[in-house]
Amino acid sequence: MSLWIKNAKIATMNDAQPEASSAVVIGDFFAYVGDEAGAAAFLQEHPQTDLKELDCGGRFVMPGINDTHMHYMHYCKAKMGADLSGCGSLAEVVERMQDFFNNRYDKNSGLWVTGEGWNQDYFSDEKRFPNCADLDKVTTEYPILIMRTCFHIGALNSKAMELLGIDRESVLKYGEFADLFPNGEPNGVVKEMVLDALKCELPAPSLEQLLDKLVEYQTDLFEEGITSVHSDDFKYFPDGGAYIMMDRIKEASDRGVFKLRMAEQALMYDLKEMETFFDEYGWDDSFGSRKFKINTIKILSDGSLGARTAYLRKPYADDPSTRGLILFDQETLDAMVLKAHGNNMPVAIHAIGDAAIEMCLDAIEKAQKALPHLHPRHGIVHCQITDKALLKRFKDLGVQAYIQPVFIDYDMHIVFDRVGDALGRTSYAWKTLIESGVPTSFGTDCPVELHDPRRGIYCAATGCDVKGRGPLWPDQVLSRQQSLYGYTAAGAFASGEEQVKGKIVPGMYADFAVWDTDLLTCPAKDILTANVLSTYINGECVFSR
Repeated sequence: MSLWIKNAKIATMNDAQPEASSAVVIGDFFAYVGDEAGAAAFLQEHPQTDLKELDCGGRFVMPGINDTHMHYMHYCKAKMGADLSGCGSLAEVVERMQDFFNNRYDKNSGLWVTGEGWNQDYFSDEKRFPNCADLDKVTTEYPILIMRTCFHIGALNSKAMELLGIDRESVLKYGEFADLFPNGEPNGVVKEMVLDALKCELPAPSLEQLLDKLVEYQTDLFEEGITSVHSDDFKYFPDGGAYIMMDRIKEASDRGVFKLRMAEQALMYDLKEMETFFDEYGWDDSFGSRKFKINTIKILSDGSLGARTAYLRKPYADDPSTRGLILFDQETLDAMVLKAHGNNMPVAIHAIGDAAIEMCLDAIEKAQKALPHLHPRHGIVHCQITDKALLKRFKDLGVQAYIQPVFIDYDMHIVFDRVGDALGRTSYAWKTLIESGVPTSFGTDCPVELHDPRRGIYCAATGCDVKGRGPLWPDQVLSRQQSLYGYTAAGAFASGEEQVKGKIVPGMYADFAVWDTDLLTCPAKDILTANVLSTYINGECVFSR
């Protein structure tokens, strides 16, 4: 199929030709980009028998969004549970769970009662984590798990703890990763890798059902102009099902049923898992194709700022009893990074606190020095709490930064309380990273946040929260071009595909979206209400409003 894009305002993300008014697509790729006269001349020289025209009516066209960090499988599974986002109190959490349990939960499914999205900082009654006493008000007959918006903290009811064998004695093995009531009884709150390990034990939909959901809900992303994602999904399948699921997603992608381009960030919890991945299965980032592939090894090094589990060099300013949680000691982290580096495969390491980021940079530097002939594009995901020395090390080591600009919508209201003024002032420093030459790509972290890149674009381009408050870091506000580039061409670089996507350039995949608003020139507030009119992958319309 061939397509002539006409009467458009095209933001190409190509510095050599930033704007165009017309483009020609032949097959899966852009063949010409320029003006309409040039397109007409190109088509006269290269006539197409199946040519269709897309008159954009002067509307804004940009490359498809490349979201470089989300949890797409988690998003699909979350739609099967209760939505707890925006709860203003513990009482509302219980109320929503009760409504879900009474009206939407299938008591014959064998699945747990689940909900996610709560944030204790928004509670008006008590600013604490929900616990088993709260959830037992919903039911003591069926197991419940609810997760904080960051997915680093979960709460279980008594039935869930019973099924998992968590009691006064067994909970002690979890140490600081599980909370207790004052009397020493477990209160149902579990954290970080303990939560992740427990999730893997839960009854789950079949792989066939999950694949159906992946295919069904991809339209939700197309509606936002998203054509590519980097997704962390490995731990959402029980009993080694991730390897089977990777094959099934690839097959669905090859058949054209799963159209979303997806680069898997394969989460590994320890060196043994990595040895299984590389040595037993023989997998690496050569698995798949440009439609669906495994792209990086994902490692978690710490928690979240909101939950005070991000790992800091100094105690939290608003809770001196803790520096947060580190999930690996330096020796273990070094070994895991070296294992990936030795297989010439990038790592993408979750690190939010300054101490965690320092440990990750140290591990990457050691791997680079040990095997300097290999050059995988290692990166750190989130990169929130930094000082000037850490920011410089990103550049010196050639480490990518996977940023979620929308995080400042919430974090700007807590960060100075959490880490103090001096450290807060040097944090969320994505302009410093970008302008020093650090490859910096943007993502939504859906479903931690909404799968809505407009919010991230707005936060990046204004430095404000989505209600317009701010900016708190005026020196870090990006231009509109930088903000859009982070969600498009920079995302293609992050997956090693900068030669084939992320820009509207001849020879690149025809992945693009038509918007009703010019995101480069509109008033800032209009970014949040802009709509995608149509989304194309390989020149094929996959969404139209």
